[in-house]
Amino acid sequence: MTRPRTAVLVLLLIAAVAVAGTKWATASHGGRDAGPAVYATGTPNGVYHDFGQALADADGGTTLATAGSVENLRLLAAGRATFAFSTMDVAVAALRGQAPFPRPVPVRAVARLYDDYLHLVTPAESPVYAIGDLRGLRVSVGSNGSGTALVAERILSAAGLRPGRDVIRAEMSLTEAAEALHEHRIDAFFWSGGLPTPGMTDLAASTSIRLVDLAEAADKLRSAYGSVYRTKPVPAGTYRGMTAAITTIAVPSLLVTTDTAPTAQVERATGRLFRTAAATAGRIPAVGQIDPHAAVFTGVLALHDGARDYYRASKVG
Repeated sequence: MTRPRTAVLVLLLIAAVAVAGTKWATASHGGRDAGPAVYATGTPNGVYHDFGQALADADGGTTLATAGSVENLRLLAAGRATFAFSTMDVAVAALRGQAPFPRPVPVRAVARLYDDYLHLVTPAESPVYAIGDLRGLRVSVGSNGSGTALVAERILSAAGLRPGRDVIRAEMSLTEAAEALHEHRIDAFFWSGGLPTPGMTDLAASTSIRLVDLAEAADKLRSAYGSVYRTKPVPAGTYRGMTAAITTIAVPSLLVTTDTAPTAQVERATGRLFRTAAATAGRIPAVGQIDPHAAVFTGVLALHDGARDYYRASKVG
């Protein structure tokens, strides 16, 4: 073979590789989707899972029921989920590679959703009226891998209580904790979720419960971990038997993805999120708080390019 012919073949091979690379880049970040979306949600009786299922149904995608935010971010990092629900404190920890994440996760925000509220739930007749009253008691901090567990551990530590030493620590899902409280196998449990959480509504319908006011503990938590935590009221009547409002800790919840998610897929998913929220707000009250104008305020978490394209096209943000 002559050198000119060899040179031509080499050039043709280089061109073919370049075209293939362009097509791959387009598929990964541009017009085509990388298959049906997988939504990492939460416990089956929580708002994350209910709304995630509605999104998946509208998208032709699937859901993964999980312990919550921490597990969701781990699934996202492993490439097993396209989108994930997370509280902002967990997403920031993942972005920075802080505990419980061993290395940074390239998290990108799709939308700020609504606030999750920390519930400290006791029987109505319980003597517990503050975090310090939990000393020596049996307390569920939430499932391993949940955002509830992360904030519960933080608030106990901020109050000077060491989980496993100063409290008898259990790790239970909302369903497990509700059953254990009803059967007097635990004295209290933590839960973080939107208002009202369906599983909490079910518990209050069958068991006399009380939510503990966390205003004093919230100040210590904010001092230790910053403004990602805020104080907000849980209104009277949120759950059966709740005759007065209490103050608790609220943290924004987000729908997130990674920086490698296809731009067009994320743009379409962002629009679908708001349409699905409007259609399901009557059934899932927490999603009625989702507002496109507030959705862009995702703190230190950058918006994914696809989400940014949607907001710009919609003249939001």
